[in-house]
Amino acid sequence: MSLLFQLISMVTAVLGCLLILRAYLWSLAISPRDPLVAFAWKFTDWLVRPIASAIKPRGVWDLPTIAAALIIAVVQTLIMKEMTGFPVTAAGFVIAPAALVLRWAIELVSWGVIIYCVMSFMARSRYSPFFALLHTLCNPFLSPIRRFIPSIKGFDLSPIVLFILLNVALHFIIPLSHGMVMF
Repeated sequence: MSLLFQLISMVTAVLGCLLILRAYLWSLAISPRDPLVAFAWKFTDWLVRPIASAIKPRGVWDLPTIAAALIIAVVQTLIMKEMTGFPVTAAGFVIAPAALVLRWAIELVSWGVIIYCVMSFMARSRYSPFFALLHTLCNPFLSPIRRFIPSIKGFDLSPIVLFILLNVALHFIIPLSHGMVMF
């Protein structure tokens, strides 16, 4: 039972992260010819297309993709409740899918920052198109921190600070994503 639950959680998390990545790429207006955009579209279009016929995107918000991520989160919450038998209150059932989507987004940003840091240490990678895309994706999260924490002898501390802040946020969001809400 535990292995099946882990497998379902992993599949829904990967799908949820791809949906969030797709919505984020949409909001930044990244070219559809970019390989990462094509990858996200190819693996999520089967889910987003039916929803897009009912819900239309508005401005920078890709509402069909966000709705698809919420649907996946609701499905995972229902499966979690049935498989584990954890009591989920009504408030917990409402909060858990939203917290799960937020958790996926935070984990996606965390992994993006880790990959960005590793690639920034490699001299040749700084000229790669993927590094430029990764810089575009991570910079909105890192630039506010850079305003308060300057570089020390060319070493940028903002990814470390962001990673710590994201982990603190995860500390509070993970219980909510499991539906553990006390009122």
